[in-house]
Amino acid sequence: MKKYAIAAGAAALLAASTFAAFADEASGTVTSVDQTAGSVTLNDGKVYFLPQSVSAAMPQAGDRVTITYTADASGKLMASDVKQQG
Repeated sequence: MKKYAIAAGAAALLAASTFAAFADEASGTVTSVDQTAGSVTLNDGKVYFLPQSVSAAMPQAGDRVTITYTADASGKLMASDVKQQG
């Protein structure tokens, strides 16, 4: 019985971590850019932190973008992709 409880607990933990890994998307207008922090703020007030691969072509204030992101354990919004809206 103990083996089943351990297996069920491991499966539940794996399922929970899988749900957290799904990325979300946000669209809006960039209201500010922080080059030092590597982040952008959209018109909804949320701050998205960009990886170095995206930071090289960082969007500018006024750009309309779609950001693909996940939230880390502390709730920080970590962008994996930024696309300019045409």
